[in-house]
Amino acid sequence: MAVDHEKIARILGEAGDSADTSLRAKSLERATGNTPPRTLTPFEWEQWYEQHGIPDSHRKQETASTPPWWRSFFCRS
Repeated sequence: MAVDHEKIARILGEAGDSADTSLRAKSLERATGNTPPRTLTPFEWEQWYEQHGIPDSHRKQETASTPPWWRSFFCRS
């Protein structure tokens, strides 16, 4: 949040969340947040997984086994 915005909020007595959309605020949020990064090199991913563990969003999900569409086409009874 810019200095002017802080002064205006203080004068008006607003106690709300910061509306800072600057690159600095976004990078600070990513650095201190508990979300995995979006892009890393394969070596960096290995290091990140080693330090933080593999998040659930990066694990393969077990899905219901539905046969591929071509199997019903080629394997007719």
